Amino acid sequence: MHLLRLMLPLAGQAMDVKITVTRVGGDGSGLARAVVTSGRQYSGRWTTLAEHAALGMPPRYRPRPGEPVYRIEADEDAADVAERDLQGPLRELAIAVLAEGDG
Repeated sequence: MHLLRLMLPLAGQAMDVKITVTRVGGDGSGLARAVVTSGRQYSGRWTTLAEHAALGMPPRYRPRPGEPVYRIEADEDAADVAERDLQGPLRELAIAVLAEGDG
């Protein structure tokens, strides 16, 4: 079992995790956003979302023609997911990063 490895910082150090979501639409259009947790308000929320998304154990990649696909990355872990399989914590993470991340 491979789970996202987020190391706890030493006292006084900020945890720095970069979470990136790229969405490629069925028409070839693209959208990418990223969140770097250090310096963000509620940085713990982001690391919790990433941990719960279990990027090391993504659903099987099985896109259909014309269906949007997502690449979700957090540090060294990544998942490629077809939109119909984007569910639960993985979906929550993708939506949050696309809505609140930097372009």
